[in-house]
Amino acid sequence: MNEMASQDTLDAKPDLIEETPTKLPVTKGTEPKTNEGTIYQSQLDQERYPIKSGIAVVINNTEFDARLGLSDRSGSDVDASSLFQRFTELGFESDLMNDASRDDLVEKLQEIMQDKEQLSKTDCLIVALLTHGNEDSVYMTDRSIKMKSIMNCFNAENCPQLILKPKIFIFQCSRKPDSRQGEHITVQDTLKNKVTIPDAVDTVRIPNESDFLEVFSTSIGDRSLHNTESSSPFLRHLIEELHNIQEDDDIYKVLTKVNSKVMTFEPGHTASKDMRQMPYFVSHLTKDLYLKQTN
Repeated sequence: MNEMASQDTLDAKPDLIEETPTKLPVTKGTEPKTNEGTIYQSQLDQERYPIKSGIAVVINNTEFDARLGLSDRSGSDVDASSLFQRFTELGFESDLMNDASRDDLVEKLQEIMQDKEQLSKTDCLIVALLTHGNEDSVYMTDRSIKMKSIMNCFNAENCPQLILKPKIFIFQCSRKPDSRQGEHITVQDTLKNKVTIPDAVDTVRIPNESDFLEVFSTSIGDRSLHNTESSSPFLRHLIEELHNIQEDDDIYKVLTKVNSKVMTFEPGHTASKDMRQMPYFVSHLTKDLYLKQTN
């Protein structure tokens, strides 16, 4: 695995690991602008994320390079298509990728990051990965990638167009320890622009991890249950709750319902009957988030 990873690195910039605050000027006006590196006081004062448009990417990996020694994930197509459909119904510009390699992932991240005009109009980003995984990595079809490395592509420093906008990452995968370490990825043109701040302008530091929501199908150290004939209990209940979502249901209410239902899920297979699964989420959101918007 390490040999495979070392053979393929991008020749652009250092790995996206470091977390340092981004210093930006604050404008006291209330009119939204798309100027990169500028935020408005009214944005800081909002109690709720205004979401009128969004991008959702569902990556569904079911078959893997034989050298990885991973089993096929039969049945995942049901989850992926249902999740993709629901995000589309919620108004997101959605994309479904099946059996994506490491290079496929990098290409998709570059596509999103380099379209500044589209990002400036985007109010929310969702990336869902349905695959195998371990404690801190997910598997593409040919190698494993650090979860943190994927999320860092869209932090305040690397993607200023998404500052103060919610970024949701959903990981449907096991979190059991694995001796094989995932690689960090580097994405070209990560938009690390220097911001020139006039002396008379107020400034604010935005932490790189602000406005992220990480959603995991299971806790660290545990496997994620998966029914090869239908779907995983986590995604089945997540999709169900997204279908039942009301305008006054914030994202925490939705995810708490999912946790409650998956917690009591009992596998039908005799060999797995005593197993249980506990999803969890880590929030760095700074405002209330409602995916179902009022007209």
